[in-house]
Amino acid sequence: MNVAFDHLVHLTERPEQAKAAFEQLGFTSIHGGRHPSWGTYNALCYFDHLRYIEWIGIADEQTAKTCGNPLIAQLVADREDGNGFSQFAFRTNDIETLAAQLKNKGFTPIGPLPGSRQRYDGKRLTWTMLFIEDDIDGAFRYPFFIQWGDDDDVRMNELAPLIRHPVGSLFLSSISVYTLDLRRTIDVYRRLFGLPDPRFGRDEAGAYAELAVGGITLHFYEAHRQPSTRPFLCRLVGIQEQHRIEIDGGTYIVSRS
Repeated sequence: MNVAFDHLVHLTERPEQAKAAFEQLGFTSIHGGRHPSWGTYNALCYFDHLRYIEWIGIADEQTAKTCGNPLIAQLVADREDGNGFSQFAFRTNDIETLAAQLKNKGFTPIGPLPGSRQRYDGKRLTWTMLFIEDDIDGAFRYPFFIQWGDDDDVRMNELAPLIRHPVGSLFLSSISVYTLDLRRTIDVYRRLFGLPDPRFGRDEAGAYAELAVGGITLHFYEAHRQPSTRPFLCRLVGIQEQHRIEIDGGTYIVSRS
């Protein structure tokens, strides 16, 4: 499966406040725009390889509850438990083929589904999203997939100024995720992406299983303290000074490596 990591979704009441907090630390961040058909709006922070963080807020709860998009439904459900990281996405340049590949592997794809928003400079961005039907009783979360309306080289040219940060050049390197069934999670992710056996390790958050997917490292931890299947930590590397940023239920570790 030919995919690349695309972005991490952080649910927050006020995306503009998360944007401001990152800017105070020397990051380049921008207002994204509104998704009228979803009842949401966002702010964004881009990094090398077109990876980015999306801070997304719900502006119209009724629209969000009824729009029918699986990502927005997940955000609405997560809101009941509090703000924080919710989902992450991988980028593809052939979403129809990817949907067929998922079916061949025994998964049930949802979509492709269209998406769009008006940028603040007036340009309309378009994309297509693909989800996987949850058949694992909520033991963990599937990622979702996205294909952008513009090619990567076009997006790279447009986004190049936003990838340059006053604090330095940064790389979104890893995401830590809770699961209610670690072995099952690893087995399904390996089948989904065609991956080798995981590497196991331990850090301040506990024991984890590590998989490399689409250029990013995923650390999966069994949730013992409180039931959760959400991402809870993101690592950004590339600068000398280390920061631990706590914003609206999400933890960002910024370091040299």
